[in-house]
Amino acid sequence: MAKEGVVIGYHAVEELLQSGETIGKVYINSQADRHKIGTLRQLAKANDTPFQMVPVEKLNRISRANHQGVIAIKSPIDFVPLEETITRMYEEGKPPKILVADGIQDIRNIGAISRSCLAFGVDLMIVGVKANAEIGEGAIKSSAGALLKLPVARVSSLSNTLTYLKSWGLDQIAASEKSDVVLKSDTFKELDSWVLWMGNEDKGLSKERLALMDATVCINMPGDTDSLNVSVAAGIVLHSLIS
Repeated sequence: MAKEGVVIGYHAVEELLQSGETIGKVYINSQADRHKIGTLRQLAKANDTPFQMVPVEKLNRISRANHQGVIAIKSPIDFVPLEETITRMYEEGKPPKILVADGIQDIRNIGAISRSCLAFGVDLMIVGVKANAEIGEGAIKSSAGALLKLPVARVSSLSNTLTYLKSWGLDQIAASEKSDVVLKSDTFKELDSWVLWMGNEDKGLSKERLALMDATVCINMPGDTDSLNVSVAAGIVLHSLIS
């Protein structure tokens, strides 16, 4: 018997993908039939659902039942539609405050960042289908429940999302140790809406992404270290943005 929240078998997963229900991730045996792989991949792509080819040992660790080489994990949260959510904010006269998690791989960081977002009044967090760690029960626990309250949008392309957010005239801000601008208490005092981009734990944001930002800042660290955990850095910049 499969665990709660776990759907096994090709036809069951296919039906789940067609149902429109929010799915955390689909895993399929890397040795599976190519036709089956193609069909499930197309359905997953249409629903912005993460899809990963894995060895059968990975599937067996998730479920020992007869999974037929295909397992889907239901998402513990419902993702909100990006365009509809932002449009509604503007219609309600609410300047959007958004954080984009770009390539963050540790579920504990995803959880901690969402907790800071909720604490500092962020309206929406955006994650990528491929770029980010899966938002599962581990992330929910790390967020102390914040992910159950904070609106989260999952998108297939963060590059296209950046273009879309810019079309609204939203200032794109990045926290990066590569920046020459040191964050101060009054750095963002004139902004009432913004998008904060936080990058991968090891590499940060790509040069291409940074080049498209309206502003980049680094955090002054007079102590004996040259970097901070991404969730800590996010909290510091968010506090500055709302102060």
